[in-house]
Amino acid sequence: MKVKKRTKFIEKIKNLHGDPHFVAMGMAIGVFVGITPTIPFHTILALTLAFALKASKPAALLGTLVCNPFAMVFIYYACYKTGNLLFGGVLSADGSVNILLGIIKQDIGFYDKMLSFAGFAQTQLKVLGIMLIGGVVLGVPSGAVSYYITKQFVKGVRVAREKIREKRKIK
Repeated sequence: MKVKKRTKFIEKIKNLHGDPHFVAMGMAIGVFVGITPTIPFHTILALTLAFALKASKPAALLGTLVCNPFAMVFIYYACYKTGNLLFGGVLSADGSVNILLGIIKQDIGFYDKMLSFAGFAQTQLKVLGIMLIGGVVLGVPSGAVSYYITKQFVKGVRVAREKIREKRKIK
């Protein structure tokens, strides 16, 4: 089943229109966005960046698929670890769920509970910020590599198609 999906993905890339740079730039944008922890906004961000940078919008959408349900956990964990490393390991999110459960279980008044939730949200915003920084740091080289691979791939496909057309003309 994975082979079928991979084949469909490759066929979609082969059939994208535009010069190799245009397609590769869209793919790079999509991969970059797919690496960042912005999952509910991947489509909007990829399309906006592709429009602004004059790149292939369909390729950008295909590139965001790098972040799929199976890879997401690993990608986001890597984003967190990378960002946290850059900030000297100042934040630990390992006990976040336990902290949240502890706040819910506390026998305190509503106002105090809301203050505890506000403190928890601030901590989580720090985690998100660290993940975003880590995502950018990991996304830039990932986008660059995908740009190069996609550009070479599209060029190869176009050359092969041209050779097939020439052979057909000769016959």
